[in-house]
Amino acid sequence: MEQISQLFSKLYDKVAINYQNSPTRSQLFPELSANDEYYLDILYSQSETTATQFADQAGISKPAATRIVKRFVQAGYLVKKPSQHDKRVMYLTLSPEMLRHCQQNYRLFDQVFLDAISILNESEQHQLQQLMQKVDQNL
Repeated sequence: MEQISQLFSKLYDKVAINYQNSPTRSQLFPELSANDEYYLDILYSQSETTATQFADQAGISKPAATRIVKRFVQAGYLVKKPSQHDKRVMYLTLSPEMLRHCQQNYRLFDQVFLDAISILNESEQHQLQQLMQKVDQNL
């Protein structure tokens, strides 16, 4: 029997390849690297965050986060907004174009994943969801 970690890795790779090769994948920012996509995904999931919170979530140093944020602001991916309560605090939000890019790619990834599990009946999908939630709680 195949090791579950190998099977998971193989399934993940297949879903990722289907996602990457999809003609409906957003092409608004073709210059983005895999790391850029990863960091933008974190920023997208946090909606409005500070550089310190971003660094913590990404597991990177504050200077590295500052460099990434500066590059993303210069490229037009991010917008800095001062806090209404404390002008020293700057919040990071995705630019409208980057927000659309992320939303389109999230919808696509959801569709690719749903297509992948469409061979399962409703009960099996529910069971898979429960098992994945159990694993997620342990991470």
